[in-house]
Amino acid sequence: MSKRKQLLAVVVSGSIFAAGGFTAISLQPTTDIAIATEPFYGEHQNGIEVARQAHATYLALDLVDGADKAAVGRMMRVLTADAALLTQGQGIIGDSQFEMAEFPARLTITFGFGYSLFKKIGALDSWPIKESSIPAYSIDKLEKAWSDGDLLIQVGGDEPTSVFHAVHELARDAAPFATIRWQQRGFLNAAGVNEGNDPRNLFGQLDGTANAKNGTPEFAERTWSTSPDNFAGGSTMVIRRIRFNFGTWDMLSSNKKNDALGRKLSDGTPTSGETVTDSKISEDAHAKLAFTDKNRGITRRGVNYDDNYLSDGTHDAGLIFTSFQSELKRFTDIQSALAMIDALNKWTTPVGSALFIIPQGVMKGDWVGSSLLG
Repeated sequence: MSKRKQLLAVVVSGSIFAAGGFTAISLQPTTDIAIATEPFYGEHQNGIEVARQAHATYLALDLVDGADKAAVGRMMRVLTADAALLTQGQGIIGDSQFEMAEFPARLTITFGFGYSLFKKIGALDSWPIKESSIPAYSIDKLEKAWSDGDLLIQVGGDEPTSVFHAVHELARDAAPFATIRWQQRGFLNAAGVNEGNDPRNLFGQLDGTANAKNGTPEFAERTWSTSPDNFAGGSTMVIRRIRFNFGTWDMLSSNKKNDALGRKLSDGTPTSGETVTDSKISEDAHAKLAFTDKNRGITRRGVNYDDNYLSDGTHDAGLIFTSFQSELKRFTDIQSALAMIDALNKWTTPVGSALFIIPQGVMKGDWVGSSLLG
C-alpha cells in the first residue's frame, strides 16, 4: 500500500507522557484537499474555469536562438504529457523528486503563447487574434522584468509544495528549448478559509465580485473564444503586475478608502444606493468604472503578491491581475476607462504587462497548441 493510501486509511490512537500524566492523541487521516484533482484533458485548458485556488505561479519563457516551429512542437508535447501526470498526482519520467507529486491538491497547469513566439518561428499567419499586444496606458511604469514573453506556464493549486514541484519540473522540461524570462508567485486565502466568498486583495478590497459563475452561459460567453475554429474553446489572457502604494493608502481614513473604491471595505456593498451604477457613487470610483453590464465583462483570476521591500523601502507587494476574455476588447474597454480617471490610480502602479493567447484544450494523445502550430 502506498504512503498516501496508508495515510488515508489509518487513524491511530495512542498516549504520550506529559507533565500531569498521560494524554491521549490521535493521528488524523489526510484531508480530501490533499488528494483532490482537477481534470487536465477536455474542451478547454484547466486552471481557468476552476474554483478559487490558494497559490499560483506564473512562469514566462523565451525561446532559445534558432528554435523553430518543430522545436516548439517537441517542447509542447513534453510539457503537455508531463502536465497531465503532475495534475493527477503522478511523478514524471526523469522527475527530480517524484515523491513531491504525491499530493496534487487541485493542481492545474495552463499554457499560453505570446505574439513574439509566433513571430520568432515564422508563424504569424497562425496568430488567432487581431491584436499583438496590450495598448500602452499613461499610468503604466512597466519594467522589462515583469513584461511579455514567448511562452506562459500558469500553475495553480492549494498546496504550495506541489505548485513549486510542478513549476520546477516544467522549467526543466523546457530548458532545451527556452530560457526563463520572469516568474511571479501569488496567493489568496488558504484552502478551506473563506470558502464560497470573494477573496480580498492587499488593500482589503473584495476582488472578483463581478465574475460570472463557473458553468454558466455567461461565463462561457465572456471567457471562451468561438473563432477561428482552431482557437474555439481557447481564451485571451492578460497579466498585469500592479504595485500598491501602501505608504499613502495606509494614511487614508476608512471613508476615503471606501470613496476611492466605490464600495465599502467592510462588506463590498456600494458606498451609497443599491447598485454600483447609482448616481451617488463618484464618477471616478474604481467600482463604477470597472462595472460592466449586458455581460460585457471579463473573468478575473488575480492573486496577491508580496516580494519583500525595494532598496528605497517601498513594500513591493500588490496584485498580479490576470483576466481571461473571449476577445481582448473586453479588457481594453474596461482598462481604458480606468486608466483615465480611476481614483485608485493614486495608489496603484502597473509595473508589468503581458498578453498571451490560451490555446483550446486537448484530448489524451494530443498536445496543447497543436490546433495552431501542428
